[in-house]
Amino acid sequence: MDERRYYGLDALRGTMMMLGIVLHSCMLYLVVPPPTMPILTDHNTSYLFDILIGFIHSVRMPVFFLLSGFFTSLLVEKRGIVGTYRNQASRVLAPLLIAIVTILPITLFLLIDCMLSARFGTHDFIPDRAHMKIIAQEMAASGVQTGEPSIMHLWFLYYLLYFYLLIPVCRWLIKSSLHVERAIRQFLIAPTTLLIFGLYTAATLWPFRGGETYEGFIYLKPHVPSLIYYGSFFVLGYVFHFYRDILQTFSRNLRWYALLALILFPLSFYASHLEYAATSPTVGIHLAAVLLHGLSTWALIYLFMGCALRYFDYESPWILYVSQSSYWVFLIHMIPVGFASWWMMQYNIPAELKFLVVVSFATVVCFVTYHYAVQKTWISVLLNGRRFNLRWPWLEMKSSEEQNRQRT
Repeated sequence: MDERRYYGLDALRGTMMMLGIVLHSCMLYLVVPPPTMPILTDHNTSYLFDILIGFIHSVRMPVFFLLSGFFTSLLVEKRGIVGTYRNQASRVLAPLLIAIVTILPITLFLLIDCMLSARFGTHDFIPDRAHMKIIAQEMAASGVQTGEPSIMHLWFLYYLLYFYLLIPVCRWLIKSSLHVERAIRQFLIAPTTLLIFGLYTAATLWPFRGGETYEGFIYLKPHVPSLIYYGSFFVLGYVFHFYRDILQTFSRNLRWYALLALILFPLSFYASHLEYAATSPTVGIHLAAVLLHGLSTWALIYLFMGCALRYFDYESPWILYVSQSSYWVFLIHMIPVGFASWWMMQYNIPAELKFLVVVSFATVVCFVTYHYAVQKTWISVLLNGRRFNLRWPWLEMKSSEEQNRQRT
């Protein structure tokens, strides 16, 4: 039985969820949105956000699903398959269903406001039907799936439900591997393992234009390439919990992982834009894009996992607060992000300033609502299994420092 508390990995999972604020605050300020992610942008833009969204998107959800698989394996070990399914039905399925009828409609409403403001230069809070009809026609003409129901940022919960169905498969894989357990452990700690994982991930990226997963997964109809791509990380995370030797590999050679990521990510970003700019599909450019993205993603995974294990694997008020609040922050963040983005469209100021306003506003709203309206209520029980009475982390640390001074 694994009784260890993985503070660093828990904090990393929470951080990846909270990065949704940054990611979605970038989207309206892109200079060249990927063609597979058609979006009407603000009239103030900056290439900084093209790079930032590409970087976050290449690592955020792979790390999240990897950790989801890891902690699911830990939960199965403690509660069994039936107990795990019961737990996830209350922690994932129930919040998803509630969010679909509460958070999602408001998010879609604000997204429409942003699109109308970007397209027509208007600033009406109540959308104009004639303008909505024009946008719908333009999106349909560009090939966007306008008739397919979208669940927006809630897709990650929806896909998790599919991945939980893989638990018996994951258990079978581990059981089947026991006769070569020693060889697998040696493989996982080998320096070449990152390359093997990167090549496999590159293969799963082949269906995606530019080697970037910007398409298909936000709709209610499951997107098979996205299920395969993200599901692979979930399965690997599940297996990693049994073969925990790899955690030590993550926390070593951080400088090499950082150097690899520093080289590979810019190359992958450039290869994607070469493919987007090509007038006709080119196998060579596409192959380069998927290979570079697969390798870059795993270099970043090793780097982020290693940093979490080496520098944040301890009990801390900040780590506890991040891990407990992140679920709520991710569920609700699109509402303040959407409202602030729509509000800032009326001003002609640099995109960087608009972004800072949007991120700051959304961050304050998310954490204030969690602190005063969520953590002590039934919502916290629904999301985290219990109520909390957490103080602000900086106050908790100050109190601890004062107590330590009194003892000495």
